[in-house]
Amino acid sequence: MKIQSSHDEVKINRPWMECPQLPDDCIDNPGLAFIYHLDELIVTEERDDLHDIIGSNGIAYTIFNSVGQKVFLAVLKKNFRNFNIKIFNNYGNEVINVEKPFTWWTKKVLVWAPPGNFVGSVHERSKCFSSYTVKNREGTKVLKIRSARVGRYVYKIYLVLEGHAIGIVSQQFPSAEILNTKNFGISFPAELNVNDKAVLLGACFLIGFYKY
Repeated sequence: MKIQSSHDEVKINRPWMECPQLPDDCIDNPGLAFIYHLDELIVTEERDDLHDIIGSNGIAYTIFNSVGQKVFLAVLKKNFRNFNIKIFNNYGNEVINVEKPFTWWTKKVLVWAPPGNFVGSVHERSKCFSSYTVKNREGTKVLKIRSARVGRYVYKIYLVLEGHAIGIVSQQFPSAEILNTKNFGISFPAELNVNDKAVLLGACFLIGFYKY
């Protein structure tokens, strides 16, 4: 079945990021090794030849690092007020799963990395002020996301216990100029827990690519 995309005519011919070699005790999920050292991810509505091999039905996305190398591919399947996103590495293995369950009021997503291993969630706190809470696998609040500009899709990421911003979620991310396409980007400290990075990627989809 064909994967849909608003840029179906575009075939990406960009290199894949080389997977970093990490000590065995650094990470308990090898699928997240790609983002262990990264501090930015850029999500674009573009398809890759590997999407055809994956063969899932849905909307195709490609996820890049700040220098335009491919990090992951994603496929979004939506149904009314819920969606599921499967995120794949360059071998076609699913490494992250993002699920938005059906809700009438507030929005949230649940994130597994890999599928079956719950790592955290993102919860809408306020529609009026466009704010969200990020929780880890134990349900502890670790990050806050708040809109930074009225009428524009720019959000700042804060540690729960500190007042200064540590990253942003933004439409047409500054580092994405080389991609020349609709995108949503997210930045975070390189030393942030890699599971929290995976959850923030879920937040990027919730905020940037699935609005009501």
